[in-house]
Amino acid sequence: MFSVVIPAYNCANTIEEVLDSVRKQTRIDLIKEVIVVNDGSVDETESKILAYKEKYSELNIRYFSQSNHGVSYTRNRGIREAHEKWIALLDSDDIWFPHKIERQYNVIKDRNDICFLGCCSRVKFLFKTYTQGLVKLTPKQLCIRYMPNTPSVVFKKDVGIELGLFDESFGHGEDVNFFQKFFLKDSYYILVEELIKIGIGKEFFNSSGLSSDLKKMKEGRERNFREMYKMRLISWPFYKMMVVFGKIKYLRRIVIKRISKFKCAAKD
Repeated sequence: MFSVVIPAYNCANTIEEVLDSVRKQTRIDLIKEVIVVNDGSVDETESKILAYKEKYSELNIRYFSQSNHGVSYTRNRGIREAHEKWIALLDSDDIWFPHKIERQYNVIKDRNDICFLGCCSRVKFLFKTYTQGLVKLTPKQLCIRYMPNTPSVVFKKDVGIELGLFDESFGHGEDVNFFQKFFLKDSYYILVEELIKIGIGKEFFNSSGLSSDLKKMKEGRERNFREMYKMRLISWPFYKMMVVFGKIKYLRRIVIKRISKFKCAAKD
């Protein structure tokens, strides 16, 4: 049913907990393989993975190692190596709650129209908030609020490959850039439940990971808006409005980040 795909890079401190969250799924029988692709790590990532693979052979970990190519290339390799119909994405510093796969399976098992499903603890827009159930997003809603987080996503492998998988030229926003293509299949669904925890040991704005590079994040969003317009998913006026909105959001985040740094410095 599911192939789990995990790109791994210098994650020796977290990869065991990540794999534990897969192994402890309530419907582990639905997970046929766990594909871990080591993207040129220089720490103890490889030894930790191989030791885990030997200790828990029942998890069927398929391990691949390569020189560093970046997260999009690494995810794509894992997806192409997968044998199962459905791909479940997971990152090497995020974890699943135990019933994550079971809850998503219960949604998709009788719904042939769903080929993409993520999850969020709540879905909030200007005048509407969803706290439970299944929500079908529109392109405009995705522009306004990016969702879901990558490790919550499952999708049909054949559809993902047809849509081109992750753009390997992207450095930021590559996840949503791929996800938004599922609107072309009229299938962008969110299960409103808290089923994952992201960024083990990180703070969203102040970490050294990808999400802390706010300028490049803004540029990635603008590129995604532009591609949505080219796919005729949004209008030209809406596209321009979202670019302006994105610039305002970027400035707000810069202010928040600087205030946070100032407070940390003051404590020291």
